[in-house]
Amino acid sequence: MMPHIKHLLADKPLLFIAILYSCFISFLFFIPSQDLPNVHFSALDKIVHILIYFILVNLWMLYLYIRNGFQFKNKWGLILLLSVLLYGIIIEILQGLLTISRSADIFDVVANLIGSFIGIYFFKSIKNKFKA
Repeated sequence: MMPHIKHLLADKPLLFIAILYSCFISFLFFIPSQDLPNVHFSALDKIVHILIYFILVNLWMLYLYIRNGFQFKNKWGLILLLSVLLYGIIIEILQGLLTISRSADIFDVVANLIGSFIGIYFFKSIKNKFKA
């Protein structure tokens, strides 16, 4: 009985971290831009988006991987990619509609997608190291 309980509880902290990170970045995307540091290097914004989505995808991929007995299915990557893409599009639309100091930017969506692709590729290349 104990191994089953241990298995059920094993992925809960990771699920909590993935949800907390998702909520945190959602909050960050709606902070008024005047409250953010002024950056003169415009590509830095896109690099930040790539990094944020890289981390987001890896947290959720790790959760799914552990939750499903250290097995990876390509459909999870595709479903996660589509979900994160939809999330990014919705965030951009809401930024344009609900905030004064931010606007929707298609290049942010592209950067999010690039970060997601890199994240999935990275996770697929290192996933076997988590089995130990």
